[in-house]
Amino acid sequence: MNISAPGIARNSRKAPRCERHDAFFHPEEQAESAARFPAGHQAQMAFLLAAYAGNASVVAALLGTRTRTVHRHCRGWPLPPGPRLRRALRRRVLDLVCPRCLSDRAVEEARQARRDARRAARRIPRE
Repeated sequence: MNISAPGIARNSRKAPRCERHDAFFHPEEQAESAARFPAGHQAQMAFLLAAYAGNASVVAALLGTRTRTVHRHCRGWPLPPGPRLRRALRRRVLDLVCPRCLSDRAVEEARQARRDARRAARRIPRE
């Protein structure tokens, strides 16, 4: 067995990669994202559940599954999630962990707040 070659023996844990921002990552951002990314499906499901204030129905709707399934996977259900659920889970967790996704979300929220303020200012009756 060649240990110096890349593969399963060498890279047992894949570093999380955001599809949208992978090309723009600096090494420190990539390290930050990898450090914040929870390892394992149970930890990822618990991370999502904590991010959405324990609302399992919201997490279930985001992942396209049932609330009962979310609770089971958080408690360490012996059956692993299927490939579709694993992809959805990984994508949602990366959206909450990726530093570029977080900054994009903050910019969009600020833009929406400015838009709402302009709309509210237009509704005020002028004297």
